[in-house]
Amino acid sequence: MTAVVGRTIEIRVTLGRSVEPAMINCSLHRANAARKGWGFLASSGPSRPAVGGETFSFVFTVPEREDTAFAFGLVFLSPTGRWEDGTRAATTKYMPYIKDAPPAGDPGLRKTPTYRYPTAAEAERNREKAKTARPPGRPSVWVHPALGALLLAAAALCAVKAGRLRTGRPGDPGERAVWLAFAVLLAASAVAELSGVAGHVAAWGRRLAEERGIYELRRPFQKTVMAATAAAALGLFLLFIRAIRRPGSHRPLWWAGIGLAAYLSVSFVSVLSFHAVDVARSVLWHGLSPVDAARGAGTMVALLAALFALRGRPERTVT
Repeated sequence: MTAVVGRTIEIRVTLGRSVEPAMINCSLHRANAARKGWGFLASSGPSRPAVGGETFSFVFTVPEREDTAFAFGLVFLSPTGRWEDGTRAATTKYMPYIKDAPPAGDPGLRKTPTYRYPTAAEAERNREKAKTARPPGRPSVWVHPALGALLLAAAALCAVKAGRLRTGRPGDPGERAVWLAFAVLLAASAVAELSGVAGHVAAWGRRLAEERGIYELRRPFQKTVMAATAAAALGLFLLFIRAIRRPGSHRPLWWAGIGLAAYLSVSFVSVLSFHAVDVARSVLWHGLSPVDAARGAGTMVALLAALFALRGRPERTVT
């Protein structure tokens, strides 16, 4: 769905049945390429009586405006029909704003999601809270270097453990391969932590989603990935509990695996920039957020597991 200059665009809104007596209004607004610099574009006429369960049609002629990249509809309910007295508000997703486009047939109506928007009263309350709220802190600069150093140390210990399995007593070749894999993953994670490549990838993904017009559709994808990651982490933890109870199990190896999995899963979810995770990242204690604390805890578990594996006594071979 696009907003083409000089052409009409129709927005239809169906109200729920539990709507209080009010007036409904819909107007067309604009945003720049950075999804900021919002402003008014067009009106569909005066407010109308809102009736629960009914569908309302709002038609706009898209005007030409400078510094405009997107257009979106703003719908609100108000007992007086005025925005200042609004009780509920919602916006449509951003539509690309196009000045020149070849003639095309009627694309028809498409069902699109809407997003809750603060009313004038809610926006005023938010401004008052922002005045009295303590300014948010910033993560300390030592967090990423410290995590990188811990990851490199854990990678080195895993590599040494794999080397001892090759040069020392006959051991399980599969165990040596796993320790080597852990060393590679930990070293790669250290490089990503120290270089900041994860942040660059997240920013690139955000820009790509904005350019392709799918930025507003990211939430269902984020929720699905979050649920899948949580389910995989829970399954791995249950497998870990079951495995360490077996006689002769490689407990340090399992501990290293669970620590590495915790670090990778939390880091992956952090890169997704899910809203709940972003809120957790903004809560700081001496410059350390709960997200970075969880990543550090996973790294420490992997480091200690590799250390204990090196210091443990060799198992006797029964003949």
